[in-house]
Amino acid sequence: MPDVIKESQSTLNPASSNTVHPDYEKVKNSWARVRDCMDGEDVIKSKKELYLPRPSGMTGEYASAYDGYIERAHFPLVVSYALSGALGIVITKLPEFNVPKELEYIIKTATKDGKSLQQLFLDVVIEIFQTGRVPLLVDIISEKNEFRFVQYKAEEFVNWKTAVIEDEKNLILGVLRETKPSTDDIFSHETDDTYRVLSLDANGNYSSRLFLDGKELTEEAIIPNLRGKPIDEIPLFLAGSINNSFDMQPIPLISVANCSVQIYRKEADLANSEYLSCNPTLCLVGATNDDDLPNVVGSSVMIVLPNEQARVFYTQTDTAALKHVSEHIKSLYEEAIRHGVAILDARKGVEAAESLRIRQSTQSASIYSVYLAAMNAIKEGLLLMSVWAGYNEDDVILDAPSSLTQGIPDSSILKEVIEGYNQAVIPLNVIHRYLVYSGLLDQTVGFEDYLLLLEENQPVNQVEGATSITDKDGNIITDPKTKQKQTKVQSDEAIKISEGAEDQS
Repeated sequence: MPDVIKESQSTLNPASSNTVHPDYEKVKNSWARVRDCMDGEDVIKSKKELYLPRPSGMTGEYASAYDGYIERAHFPLVVSYALSGALGIVITKLPEFNVPKELEYIIKTATKDGKSLQQLFLDVVIEIFQTGRVPLLVDIISEKNEFRFVQYKAEEFVNWKTAVIEDEKNLILGVLRETKPSTDDIFSHETDDTYRVLSLDANGNYSSRLFLDGKELTEEAIIPNLRGKPIDEIPLFLAGSINNSFDMQPIPLISVANCSVQIYRKEADLANSEYLSCNPTLCLVGATNDDDLPNVVGSSVMIVLPNEQARVFYTQTDTAALKHVSEHIKSLYEEAIRHGVAILDARKGVEAAESLRIRQSTQSASIYSVYLAAMNAIKEGLLLMSVWAGYNEDDVILDAPSSLTQGIPDSSILKEVIEGYNQAVIPLNVIHRYLVYSGLLDQTVGFEDYLLLLEENQPVNQVEGATSITDKDGNIITDPKTKQKQTKVQSDEAIKISEGAEDQS
C-alpha cells in the first residue's frame, strides 16, 4: 500500500490536473446524445447539423432552405417516456433504509441541499439511466460533525485510477470537475472549471486538493476528518447500470436515443418530400407568362389563355417512396419501444446468482440492475460513514424487493402459500412480505396493519385446520376454528329464518 501511495503522489503534476481518462473520451458523445434527447425537440433542433445533416441541395444560395427543413421535422420524445415508465415502476417499491441510531439524521437530510435518502436514491436512478454511472462522494459538515452525500454527474468525474490494495481493487485517484464564478459580479453567470483531486497522502489518509488553470488553489491538501479522525480510503462510490465497478457501464437509454435521432431524420425527409411533392402545382403548357396571365391560383381568379393550344393541369405525384419512408418510421418507433421494454424488463422471482451474472454480462442493463446498483452504492456510503464514525455497521440494512414485478400470483401459488401456513411451515410475516412484493398488498401496509385486516375480514380465517393467529407478543388475535363454529351457527339460523319466511308466504 505505501508503494502505491508513493507512486501516485510522485506523479501529482498540477499542470495535468485537467487530464481526462481515455474511457471518458469514448462515451462522452453518447452521454451528450441522451441528455439532448431528454431535453427535447428545441435542444435537438438547436444543434442543427449534429443530428440532422444538411442535404447537398441546401447549400450555397439555397442554404436558407435548411431552416425550413429543420422546422418541418418532428423529434419524438420516446427517451423521456421510457425514463418516465421506468420511474413509475421504481417509485412503487422504494427501498427502506435502516441505519445506526446516531446516523438517523441522514435519512431525512442526506445531501447538502436537503434531499432525503429516498430522493437521493431516485436521483441516482434517473442519472444511471442517462449515463450508466453516478459518482457519490461522502463529505463531512464540520460544524455539525455530520455526514452528507454529494452527487456528481458522470460528465464531472473526468479522471480516475484504481489499484489492488490488500487483494481488493480500490480507488487511489479521483478527479471531479466543478465550477466557480469567474467574477464577483452578482449578475454574471460566467464560470471557470476547477478540478477537485481526491487521493491518498503519504500516510495513507484521504486528502483533497483543488486546482484551477493548472495551479493549486489550496496551500496544502485538505484532510477531511470527523472529530479529528481521518479515513484511509477515498470515500467516492460509483453507481453503475449493471454493477458498481469503476469500469464504464452500458447506458440504458442510448439505444432509445439512437432510434429517436433516426426517426427525427426520417421525419425530416418525409416532411420535406411531402412539402415539395404533395402540394398541388398548376402547370401551363403552350402559353407565355406575360402580364395577361395571373401568377396566383385561387377561387376568385380566372385564367384566360391567349394560345388555343395551351393546356392547364396539375402535376401528379408518385407517393410510393413516401409510403416506404412512413413504414420505415413506424418500424423505428417499434424498435425504440422494444429497447424501452427491454429496460423495463423486471424478472419474476429471484434468479440464481450465476444466471443473473451471465444475463447481466450479456444483455443491456435492466431496471432491476439499475435499482440494485443505486441502492448498493448508497449502502456502501452508509457503511463507510459507520466505520468512519465508529457506529455499528450491522445496523446498516437496506430492505429491497426481490424483483420489481407488479403481477398478481396465480391461484396455485396462493393455494400453496395458504397450505404452508396451515401446516405451520410458512410464518404469517413471510406471507405478508410475499403479498407485498407480489403486489396483492400495498407496500404501505405494515405487518400490524395486515393482522388487523385479517381480523376484520372473517372469511379469510375460516379455513379447516388453521391455527390461531397471534401478534408479536403471542396474544391470540383470531381463532379460526371458533369463528368457523360461529359462522356455522349463523348460517343455520339464516336457513331457519329463510324457511320460516317461505312458509308464511
